[in-house]
Amino acid sequence: MKVLISNDDGPPSLDESPFILPFIEHLENLGWEVKVCLPDSQKSWIAKSFMIKEEIQLRYFNRLTRQITEEKQNDNDFYLLSGTPATCVNIALNHLFKDEEFDLVIGGPNFGRNISTIFTLASGTVGAAMEAVLNKKKAISVSFCFCNQRPECIQNCCETASDIIEHLYNSSQEDTPWPENGMFNVNIPMKDYRCPIHITDFHRATYGSLFKKVEGNKLGTSFKFSPDFTAINKDRDGLPGTDKWALMNNCVSVTPMIAAFQTAIANDLDYNFDAINSKYTTE
Repeated sequence: MKVLISNDDGPPSLDESPFILPFIEHLENLGWEVKVCLPDSQKSWIAKSFMIKEEIQLRYFNRLTRQITEEKQNDNDFYLLSGTPATCVNIALNHLFKDEEFDLVIGGPNFGRNISTIFTLASGTVGAAMEAVLNKKKAISVSFCFCNQRPECIQNCCETASDIIEHLYNSSQEDTPWPENGMFNVNIPMKDYRCPIHITDFHRATYGSLFKKVEGNKLGTSFKFSPDFTAINKDRDGLPGTDKWALMNNCVSVTPMIAAFQTAIANDLDYNFDAINSKYTTE
């Protein structure tokens, strides 16, 4: 397998990006050829956005010294860009590795879950995979849930992820077509044993305010990101067959998804726009 990997947690870090290096090393130990292009800092909750007025700077992560450098020092250095996950994938595919042919692009592994409509739509990990799809590549986003960092659990998640990725890819070469304009969103519980794998739908969820007013700010009114996930985290509202239900039951969720906004208009429903059109009809 030859894969391109990006994420939204940034370069290897115990606090914010603890899974990316063990995952890449695991894939390399399997004999996979892995190219890596990551945001140079934490870029969660940024979906598939681009910062269109900023010049994107390229640096490198030295795997031996764990240092970020201005010049590439080793063949296996990670490419770091001062942009979003989607930016990393676009530049990697069209510039940094434009002459390479990848079997697929992997977003992640994310530090935490990417389930339900709200987390998936906001996820930079999923955004990286979506960008790959829009560049005509097969893509999978992977999340390790939750924040357990026990080595045996990380290793189990890495093995589960590589098994799922290889299975999906091989199946698409044989008798099960890859979703047209699609990708897979995979969430793996942080356990030290293999969990059952289920094809799932998205848990439908909503939220209210994601921000909190900062009191006593001398510079004026300001708000900081401070989401209240109490309603979202209700233990028993994950309907059977959804990604939340899978995680609640210590199962892996694999959700096929389309990298597009889908229309929600029935064939026999036109919302009576003739009423407006008639105002502009001239005889």
